[in-house]
Amino acid sequence: MTLQTRQTIPILRYSTDHLPEQQRYEEWLRRDWPRTEPIYRTERTEPFNTRWESAQLGPVIFVYTEITGMHWERRAEDIRSSDFDPIIVSMMIDGLAQGDLDGRAFREPSGTLHFHDLGRPSLHVSTASRTYAIVMPRPVAEEWIGPVYDLHGLVVEEEPAAMLFSHAAQTHKALPRLDIAAAERLGRTFLELIAIAAAEVRPREAARVSPEAALRRRAEEEIERRLGSTSLTVAWLCDRLGVSRARLFRAFQSEAGIHTYILRQRLERARTALADLDRGEPIGTIAHRLGFSDPGHLSRSFRARFGMSPRDYRQLVSANSTGSPAEA
Repeated sequence: MTLQTRQTIPILRYSTDHLPEQQRYEEWLRRDWPRTEPIYRTERTEPFNTRWESAQLGPVIFVYTEITGMHWERRAEDIRSSDFDPIIVSMMIDGLAQGDLDGRAFREPSGTLHFHDLGRPSLHVSTASRTYAIVMPRPVAEEWIGPVYDLHGLVVEEEPAAMLFSHAAQTHKALPRLDIAAAERLGRTFLELIAIAAAEVRPREAARVSPEAALRRRAEEEIERRLGSTSLTVAWLCDRLGVSRARLFRAFQSEAGIHTYILRQRLERARTALADLDRGEPIGTIAHRLGFSDPGHLSRSFRARFGMSPRDYRQLVSANSTGSPAEA
């Protein structure tokens, strides 16, 4: 009789312990997990070292991290060039993280957790720390928690976070011996506990958002991230959001349709760029960066919206601010 080999949950491990101190940070920057390209712009605040463990638990990734003090930044341009936009639940075992997450100040001491939306800008610092994290694909987070627009930087204090911390600690301890068949159930338990914690602390008005309003907000976030990309089409949005064209169009009826909304957002960005006289970005560069087919397309659309060409608008701004026209 042949005995079947028992398969445990795979655990990925990464560490810079074995490297000379002066090589650790650069080697970590070149790592290919969780993405081949860097997710954050980072700076060390002390000599660098880190250890990571991660496991796929059904639809989510469970991560344990030890890392020295760091400065972390994710800018809008980083988000636009990336297709990685999960919602992360970061649980601070030991240490402190604090900063600004797209306009919301947050402070996460030991025993608390915060929600981090990689689809939105962030700037924060952390001391040497140990953390657990749950990485949720955006559709999974929306299925279990509802609209995610209000979660970025939301801190869950020690008491409502306690069940999630307990499950994370027990999971981390048990992972090396658990059968792979348990992975899906562990992931679903994390999602249940995250949903409970979010419901306990998030603003009550979030629960009253209509499905159409939630869809529109999701679409607006995707448009914001992809505004300069030629891949930003209605078909791409429908596929990304998992909705029909008819439902997406209904969500933007007040804007005369989704196409009109995207064009207006691009034109507003173009107007802001034209008014930045110190930078003086060429009109052709603005057109390319914001997804217009060519400078003529930008010029025609800009004139139809604002009653003047991009060149005329820049000269008007220059005359009002300095008294002398600027070269376009």
